[in-house]
Amino acid sequence: MRLALAIALLQLLALACLASLGEGDALPGNAFTNGTLQAELSVNGSLSFEKSPSLVKLVFAVENGYSQPLDVYLATEDKGEWKVVGRLGTIRPNSSSTLEYDASFEYTGKASETDEFALVAEQDGRIIGRVFTVKEQWEAYEAYLETNISGIGMVLVPIGVLVICAIVILAFFGVKAQMRPKNKREYTLRNLFFPRVRGVPLSEVLADLLINPIFWAVEALCGLFLIGIIFLSTTSSISFGIAIPIFIIGGVVCWLMPLVYVIALWLSETWEREPFRFPAALFMWGIMAAFIAFWANSAMDVAGEGLLSILLGPVGAGLFGIITAILIAPLVEELIKGFGVLIASGHHEMDDTFDGILYGFAAGAGFAAIENWFYFAAQNNPATVGGAESWLFLVAYRSIFNALAHGWFTACVGGVIGFMKSRQRLRRYAVFGFVPGVLLAAAVHALFNFFAVVDGVVELLAESPLFIFNPLMVVAVTLVFTFVIIWALKESKERALAAQAANS
Repeated sequence: MRLALAIALLQLLALACLASLGEGDALPGNAFTNGTLQAELSVNGSLSFEKSPSLVKLVFAVENGYSQPLDVYLATEDKGEWKVVGRLGTIRPNSSSTLEYDASFEYTGKASETDEFALVAEQDGRIIGRVFTVKEQWEAYEAYLETNISGIGMVLVPIGVLVICAIVILAFFGVKAQMRPKNKREYTLRNLFFPRVRGVPLSEVLADLLINPIFWAVEALCGLFLIGIIFLSTTSSISFGIAIPIFIIGGVVCWLMPLVYVIALWLSETWEREPFRFPAALFMWGIMAAFIAFWANSAMDVAGEGLLSILLGPVGAGLFGIITAILIAPLVEELIKGFGVLIASGHHEMDDTFDGILYGFAAGAGFAAIENWFYFAAQNNPATVGGAESWLFLVAYRSIFNALAHGWFTACVGGVIGFMKSRQRLRRYAVFGFVPGVLLAAAVHALFNFFAVVDGVVELLAESPLFIFNPLMVVAVTLVFTFVIIWALKESKERALAAQAANS
């Protein structure tokens, strides 16, 4: 997504600067008749590659039989039109010359692919040209990728499974060690499935439904549906032998850091620790939120991009992608994630700022886990990011930073509601804290996505993964929340001690 938005932004800037025939111009597929330019390509019709991207020098012998000089350009075919990618040189009248172009070939997930190049020029107000066909063979590169990705999976998958099991065991013992005498009767296995309804406020009934494992099963089914889409997208975009280990590795790694972050945040509360069913429920809600956001974003993409394409053409499609990523998607996603936090806030357990931060962070972390799996496997695989090493860098980067970022975004919603619930004079209005909380979360999320686009542009210009602004922002937000959490925990401790003194 980062690179796609960066490319769209650069295309918008390029389209704004176009004049006559030149680099970046788009020509209709019938703009010229094949063979009207006399030229030959020296390379063989089939090329075999062992790495991606690979540079190949294309050498053209061009003859100008006209009385005017010819400015010759190279164009590539894209969706029924020719796009000019570079100017090769000028051929003097009634002479011939050799022109060269360093073409970059990249693996796109297919073992065999055919590319078409065209030499084009303007002569007497018309475009002349000749088309050349080059066949790409990527079997050797696929074998290299399959060997490396499978080897990586044999190391990462067992380690990841062991870490996840350790996290689950740690959470279990954390639950067992929880000393909450006043709530022993309330938090039993039976009332987890069959909570009390009689005499309980509607807001708490809804919160009890959210933490019910039966509802978790529904959320898990929604997650499985998304996982199925991820599987189909992955296997359709790259060869099956490479897709399977990518899917499995992504499916193990995507859970690691979100679970680590949530468990660490939950364990940081020692005086009045929340029952584990609450962060677990919000984590599951994050998975449901990803399911809802998938359909909401898809519907908006189809409607909005189609409308702007009609009004503004190719510029409209690229413009809508940027607007969606920076403004629309953050608001939609934070509304959906935050809604689960709002429901959970109806329970009497959520009674201070730290509880709200924990609930919101858990929802954001669950969302990030599914989103990361999508980006690890379906959206960004070794075919699209430049090999196994670049893909592993992306996996590590998103696991650390994006999981943390999504947690903090939704923690804004919970933090505002929790802060209001902890104040006697604001408690009755706490539900309205959802609005400023969502707006704050969406603003931080939008800024994060904006920096992602900026980093994508830097990455394209530097021709290497160079993320600067995004990680710096995540670190800054984490520092802010660290201070807020320290303050919230101090306040929680003081309240717990005051309650103990009152009961003694």
